[in-house]
Amino acid sequence: MKPIDLRTERLRIRQFHERDAEDCLRFRAQVFGIQEPRQRGVNWLQWTIDSYRELAQLGQPPYADYAVEARSNGHFIGSVGIVPTVIAWGALGGDAADTLLSPEVGLFWGIMPRYRRRGFASEAGAALLNYLFRELGIARVVATTEKDNIASQRTMERLGMTLQRNPLSEPSWRQVVGIIKHPSRR
Repeated sequence: MKPIDLRTERLRIRQFHERDAEDCLRFRAQVFGIQEPRQRGVNWLQWTIDSYRELAQLGQPPYADYAVEARSNGHFIGSVGIVPTVIAWGALGGDAADTLLSPEVGLFWGIMPRYRRRGFASEAGAALLNYLFRELGIARVVATTEKDNIASQRTMERLGMTLQRNPLSEPSWRQVVGIIKHPSRR
């Protein structure tokens, strides 16, 4: 698979590089609240960079984080990514006893605080969804978030996702699940 390098009207979505270390460290702290020693963040970045190559060699989906930058000036504004995730569809369907998990292709996004409320998450998410459906032929994509993360839920809706609520209290990051099917299956 060729490297992901997507462009929208305002954004470029690309693979991370080693020179992105400082932006990654700030992003992890400001968006996800990860307070860690610098070397741990640098190790995460190197693992991400290595995963691009390794997954491509295995012919696997490009599960990874990707940098989002403004096309106008090249500034790093956030990250979007593709992750393997698991969903307890039975529990979401109302059977709290059915917690068997199903593997899914997950989509995530995170925008630096100073760039929020400008539609960047929706724009980046839409570009990545288009890639997943057109280039990889993925049948269904999900996104998950906390019950109180209204901004992410609105982004899911703008992307055309249907939202389902998880009646289980754990995990906290899977309280709301957005689901969208390939355009040929809608």
